[in-house]
Amino acid sequence: LVEREGPHNPGFQIAYGAMCDVESHPYDEKAMLFMDYRTDWAKDEEDQRQLDRYPTFMYAMPFGESPAGKGRRRIFFEETSLVARPPFPIDECKRRFSQRLEHLGVKVHDIVEEELCYIPMGGSLPVSTQRVVACGGAGGGVHPATGYMLCRMLASSHLVASALGPKLVAGESPSVAAAAAYEALWGGEVRLQRDFGDFGGEFLMVQDVATLRGFFGGFFALPERTWSGFLAGWPGLPNNDAHETWARRLLFGVGLFLRVPWVVKLELAVGAAMLGGKPFIRSVTPFFRDAEAADAPRGDAAGAGQGAEGA
Repeated sequence: LVEREGPHNPGFQIAYGAMCDVESHPYDEKAMLFMDYRTDWAKDEEDQRQLDRYPTFMYAMPFGESPAGKGRRRIFFEETSLVARPPFPIDECKRRFSQRLEHLGVKVHDIVEEELCYIPMGGSLPVSTQRVVACGGAGGGVHPATGYMLCRMLASSHLVASALGPKLVAGESPSVAAAAAYEALWGGEVRLQRDFGDFGGEFLMVQDVATLRGFFGGFFALPERTWSGFLAGWPGLPNNDAHETWARRLLFGVGLFLRVPWVVKLELAVGAAMLGGKPFIRSVTPFFRDAEAADAPRGDAAGAGQGAEGA
């Protein structure tokens, strides 16, 4: 139903998760493990090669004592492919989930519920002249480098309502109202910030596990306000002001570049040259800021059509 600006070729976040009752686990009960990219649980050399080339990571969120009692602990685990094109096989996520827990000595007594994730990331934005107003995942609202969407969708809903309402009350046509909604969603710096995140997604999906470890080591060494603002990535969300202008995005990029290992620096430099293009350049500089690029949701989507794998 949604007409796109150009070829729509998103990456995909794939994950298998389960809320489990276990005998014990090795994680801190008072903390959530965000990204465990370790591969010491590979069974053989071929398994190690696959884990290196097509990385996945584990989330772990402890919930304390299980309501079932018997001294068991309740914990949510999730094995995730951050972003890949084509989508990483979910059955392989599930296999890695089980293999990782076996290596950790985690004995699962009961699976309370399962979660299967299939999240499009990046790709082309909707054409602003159509009457269909696409929001959230359908409208390109998923963060193209992280897969986060819920808070972004909620934060953008009032923008859409505030744009549509007055136009419709005034008797404007649906096409005029829809154009106002798209301008509210993707006008000006919001589009440019998305272009910057789009480059991030394209970069991450072509990296091996060692590069990703180095990248995220540098990323989380940034001040919390800086990295959390990137993860939020939408006006009005916490710390997004650290990324709302080209100068601040450039400062973020330089800070990250200085904190990552040399091999990651090289990959970032090559990625900027090969994957970034004009959308990336205008997201971190004042150049290529013609009216169409800066003020309207038109133009080529950052990185559309690039190939890759899972991070």
